Amino acid sequence: MEHDATDTEFLAREHVDEADIVLAAIQSDERSLLTAVLAKRLGADRVIAIVDNPDYVQLFEEIGIDVAINPREVTAEEITRFSFESVAVNLSVLEHDQAEVFEFELEADSDLVGQTLVELDEELGFPFVVGAVTRGRKFVTPRGNTEFQAGDHIVVFLETTHVNEFIARA
Repeated sequence: MEHDATDTEFLAREHVDEADIVLAAIQSDERSLLTAVLAKRLGADRVIAIVDNPDYVQLFEEIGIDVAINPREVTAEEITRFSFESVAVNLSVLEHDQAEVFEFELEADSDLVGQTLVELDEELGFPFVVGAVTRGRKFVTPRGNTEFQAGDHIVVFLETTHVNEFIARA
């Protein structure tokens, strides 16, 4: 049996208000949006929408849809994560591919070993933030005079356009 997911009465009959999660994945982004909004309005706890147009992802989230996913962006993120797998332990793409955060362990032959944050900042010439450094299971507060050592685990935030250059030095 086939029904129109944008029909409020149908959604109410199907007890969408009792659902933990509603997934709106309809062929058109506009119909997915309408279905997602209706599900939220009827009381669904969380609503996830699959969105074909990446320009719509932010719009969906701004109007109250809990999660909007563009399959192409997710695939690109996974390919990027796989590409840096030998260097980065974890990698996440933020703000619709504008910034990235990654964690990696410094090997003894890394260009970063022996450098301070200030020296690295002067050398690179683009903005980055070292959000955390752990050394021997202890947190080291990253400051300008923090000198990187082999074995350090570092979490770095930077614009996507500079990732390759930073990773090449790691």
